[in-house]
Order: sequence, then C-alpha cells, then structure tokens
Amino acid sequence: MLESRKALKVISSLVIGLGLVGVGSGVVQATSFTAPKLGTAAVIPTDPSIKKGDKIFVVVKDTKNQKVAVYNQDAKKTGAKVTMGSTYTAKAVKKVNSKKIVKINKSQWLNTKDVVKI
Repeated sequence: MLESRKALKVISSLVIGLGLVGVGSGVVQATSFTAPKLGTAAVIPTDPSIKKGDKIFVVVKDTKNQKVAVYNQDAKKTGAKVTMGSTYTAKAVKKVNSKKIVKINKSQWLNTKDVVKI
C-alpha cells in the first residue's frame, strides 16, 4: 500500500513537471513572435469645437438604451429623448452651469458629450 502511494506521488510529480515544461516552451514561442504592423485607427474627438451651423451626429455610450437625454435652455433634463444616429444642424452653442450644450431645434438642446461633429 505504501509503495503504491509512493508510485502515485512520483507519477503525479512527473506529470506536473512535464506540464510546466510544456507551458514554458509555449511562452518562449509566443515571445519570439513578431506582430504585424497595423495602421492608425481613426479616433473620434472627445471635445469637438462645435459651432453654429455645424452638422452634428448623436453618439451613445450606453449600448442598451440607444437614446440620449434632451435638455432645456437651462441645461436641465426634460422627459424627451433622441435616438442614436440622428443628425442635426447646430442652431446655437452655449455653456450653462459648466455644461456645454448644443441647440438642435426650437426648444431642445443636447450635451456636447453626446454628439460628434461631422
């Protein structure tokens, strides 16, 4: 019985040792691999300088909701929402309570963090 336990310990240690050697060689192969050069990615500007008359595009950060809140002229949220992908022409831009907002029609404003200049 004692000899079978010793044999089991020897075999299991050999299996573990060989497994570690196999992992080490995989790491050596991975580090010697040279990655292909990739082109530069287009980056959406995070703080676009939107001016009156610019075309803007609504971008959503929450992929489940797909809508953006609409503000009034005092930068307070209204119950209305605008869907992602909508395009508008900026009627005016102003800063209220440290929040920069863009006018999209008569009484609706959007936060500049939710739009991108086209």
